[in-house]
Amino acid sequence: MNLSRLALSLGQSATLKLNEVANNLKAEGKPVIHLGGGEPEEKIPRGALEESGKLLDAGFVRYTPTSGTAALKKEIAAYTEQYYGVKPGPRNIVVASGAKQAIYNFLVSVIDPGDEVIFPAPYWVSYPEMVRLAYGNPVIVKPRDGGLLAKASDIEAHITSRTKAILLNSPNNPSGQVYPEDFVRRLVEVCEDRGVYLLMDDIYNRLVFDGLKAPSAFAFSKKPLNESPIVSINGVSKTFSMTGYRIGWSVASEALTQAMIKVQAQVSSCPSALSQAAAAGALREGGSFVDALRDGLQKKRDVMVAELAKLKKVKLHKPQGTFYSFADFSAYEPDSKKLSGLLLEKAMVVAVPGIEFGLEGHLRLSYCGAEKDIIEGVSRIRKILD
Repeated sequence: MNLSRLALSLGQSATLKLNEVANNLKAEGKPVIHLGGGEPEEKIPRGALEESGKLLDAGFVRYTPTSGTAALKKEIAAYTEQYYGVKPGPRNIVVASGAKQAIYNFLVSVIDPGDEVIFPAPYWVSYPEMVRLAYGNPVIVKPRDGGLLAKASDIEAHITSRTKAILLNSPNNPSGQVYPEDFVRRLVEVCEDRGVYLLMDDIYNRLVFDGLKAPSAFAFSKKPLNESPIVSINGVSKTFSMTGYRIGWSVASEALTQAMIKVQAQVSSCPSALSQAAAAGALREGGSFVDALRDGLQKKRDVMVAELAKLKKVKLHKPQGTFYSFADFSAYEPDSKKLSGLLLEKAMVVAVPGIEFGLEGHLRLSYCGAEKDIIEGVSRIRKILD
């Protein structure tokens, strides 16, 4: 049967593909170490278990409103006010089946065929394909100085009459870097002046280390929420270790939000009622869980940094957040796909090639798993390369 040109043009998610490879090798009994994953090993918050348990005990798990339950929206509004300094109303929020769907809702709602979406490299692997799914053109801005952060002026220079949105993930997957206040402030100014949306993918916004904070774009806006081009995307997958629940959300102006609701209604009807109850419980429990998760990840980050420092030719910008490191292995092998394949074959270590994130020569190595796996995994890499 014939497939659409769009379907044929899409690449497979590199991270999900490697997850499958790792799981298959483990099922075969192979001693694989997965340093390419993107989900914490910690159990979910107690509040999430309790709230979803109440719904199960009642015996009724039904459809919810397309944009989410009132109970979860209330918690999202309080969360947004606490960590972003702006309090959205119910009509500013769409609860989605994961942050990825929230981003897709946005793209379909604002892009016409041929419109452009700008984002800096390194970027999350799905961004280019998601823009293409909405019949848009991804415009990628690479850092010029050998670092991992593009300059705001370089992004601004890529704006054209077809630019609909700028997309920023900070703290960044894969680099773990946090874009500074001046950078975010300038993007807000540019977007408000030129009528371009600014989508902030904030899924890691509270997993920031060493006393740092991820700047909120809303803090630099001169416009009220309902007139603002800023869109915030978040969810419970990373910060609350709830990847399997598939709950994300968007906060945006009412006009944009209503468009996104119409898109979601035709794509998935509504998110799972059970997952929404769990997400509300997690947000209500709040700080203590996230603080413990962040502190644990910071310790693992330090272990990863120390282990990578033992490799003679690796260059690394110390991650400031998330649970990823993005080390430059180009002195060993400039082709990151080739290097990733070599490490899987010879060392049984899964690492994600940097080219999938838009920067060749790097590998994304996760530190959200067990500390012993970090140490053993990098040790195996060292034995192969050094």
